[in-house]
Amino acid sequence: MSGQKRHSTANVIALLNRYQCPTPFHAVRARFMGSIVSPAQGRSPVHAVQELWSGKFPPFDSIDDLNDLLQVLMDGVWNRLTVHQTARKPFKLTRLQVKQTRDGIHHYALVRKQEIEGFMDGLFGPHDELDLPESARDAVDALGQIRAMLEGVINLLEDVGIPASHGDLTGLADNIQALEAILEQEMNAVILSCTRARRQQLAETRGYRPTVH
Repeated sequence: MSGQKRHSTANVIALLNRYQCPTPFHAVRARFMGSIVSPAQGRSPVHAVQELWSGKFPPFDSIDDLNDLLQVLMDGVWNRLTVHQTARKPFKLTRLQVKQTRDGIHHYALVRKQEIEGFMDGLFGPHDELDLPESARDAVDALGQIRAMLEGVINLLEDVGIPASHGDLTGLADNIQALEAILEQEMNAVILSCTRARRQQLAETRGYRPTVH
């Protein structure tokens, strides 16, 4: 992209809205991150983009429109995420403040749940199971548990028959916001574990052993 202006997050979101993408931007980021480090055979950026629309591209007026979509998503999201495969540059969730209201907490919990689901969908692709490194499996299990907790919070808040005082909402907001650091830790555990395994497999395929630092 030398000499070219990089596509901004606003450009990406506008294009997703133009083609009525059912996957929100925060989940797109997480899905792409999972796809980038996935050990599944045959995963590609094009597949990851198609999956944003449930496996099929949206209708386009021309092939140029398709190429534009791919270029914006690759440059504006995918390529920027590839740097997060080292401990020095960990992946971060979408920054989001928790409003200490019923709707605010519901929105926060929903965003985090969608990020977990997006990451897992990207990681596994069309497969129900993958042969993951042990440390990645442990982190995936932890992410599943956090997702279940968030789903419980969402269901609780959607039940208007259950009252919630300001103190209850404040405590709940603090608790689910504290999950953010844990979520990022577990996602990065998967990212680093899968990246190491992939590089080791590539090194063995080429007939040499990687240098251990």
